[in-house]
Amino acid sequence: MRSRDSARAILDAFRFDGRPHSLAGLGRGDMEFADRAQLTLLLSRFDLAAPVREHVEAALARNTVRVERVRAAYQEIAPRFEHVVLKGFTHAPAFIDDVRLRVQYDLDLYVPPSEHGRARDALLSLGYEPIRGMEGLAMDHLPTMVRRTGWEWRGDYFDPEMPVASEVHFRFWDARTERLRPGSLEGFWDRRDGERLALVDMLGYASLHLVRHLLRGNIRPFHVWEIARFLHTQHDGAFWRLWKQWHSPALRRLEVVAFLLARSWFACELVPEAEEEIAALPEAVHRWFKKYGWSPIDGMFRPNRRELWLHLALVETAADRRSVLRRRLLPMALPGPVDAVHIPEERMTMTRRLKKQARYAAYVAARAFQHVRLVGPTLLEGVNWWWSVRRGYRPSARGSARP
Repeated sequence: MRSRDSARAILDAFRFDGRPHSLAGLGRGDMEFADRAQLTLLLSRFDLAAPVREHVEAALARNTVRVERVRAAYQEIAPRFEHVVLKGFTHAPAFIDDVRLRVQYDLDLYVPPSEHGRARDALLSLGYEPIRGMEGLAMDHLPTMVRRTGWEWRGDYFDPEMPVASEVHFRFWDARTERLRPGSLEGFWDRRDGERLALVDMLGYASLHLVRHLLRGNIRPFHVWEIARFLHTQHDGAFWRLWKQWHSPALRRLEVVAFLLARSWFACELVPEAEEEIAALPEAVHRWFKKYGWSPIDGMFRPNRRELWLHLALVETAADRRSVLRRRLLPMALPGPVDAVHIPEERMTMTRRLKKQARYAAYVAARAFQHVRLVGPTLLEGVNWWWSVRRGYRPSARGSARP
């Protein structure tokens, strides 16, 4: 299969509407997309050609070992400070029935402000060190902390030896960067169930996390599938009444963007409460899904900035739109480190330092070139998008424009 065709074939295999699909043409070369999309392990439940089956089964065996190492890392950390776990293994069984089918690279721990210092000190005492160079990035957590074991990336997304990172989160959403203000997030901590979020809030955070990555152009299809599975299987009326009671209209508005993406890709069923919220989304949002709903997948093969138009359709003021446009068209922050973050300082020889610097320079140059190359097409597409949205508006009785 061609790369984009294989991507669509893999995604279609996970649809919840029972539509016929075929993975017969899937080859070993198509696994690069599945690995990056974190869908490889889910393919273990399908009939596959022998080379693909071997790749999937080997990945599952390695990830099974990794799951136990993540569990051990968490058990070591858990008693040392107050926290709640975000995503990861807490998504089983509501979002996925077998945690071995979920790739987890780090421990995301929300910690209340009074515990930040204690959490950082506890991780330092366990041998975790913050990755330098992440301080200026727009993140919801303190700089990622890792153990410097000397491990280096070898192209294996399921490597059991990959150190488990820890991230101390200080907020659930970055309203200042995204210019979207969901509100009512303080209840997530108050309603926690031990070291897990309440199930309603678990869906809320998973949806916010997905929307954040969607609007920043670096989505992982597995996260979309997880939400689709949850929505397809959760029909408890009491759950959805709590959802409407606990989550503000502004929060639900962002959550259903994730719901709409999940339905668009995986044809999951939605309860009437979710359908009602989706229907209330701005017309421009519905127009974006109709026109660009698959652009995040296309972007994995040929980068684009089409998520920008969705972002602008969601923000509510001209000042916020200008802020979003400036950040996306004129980015000022350099990317974080991309190499040798697990190598101890004493093992960084001059040769290895030069190699690290060369790789970072090449990465920054490639990012800059890609950004410059996309500016023209993005602006042109923006004009076309603006015009299509304008044509979708009609004058109101007062002569102004409305959806």
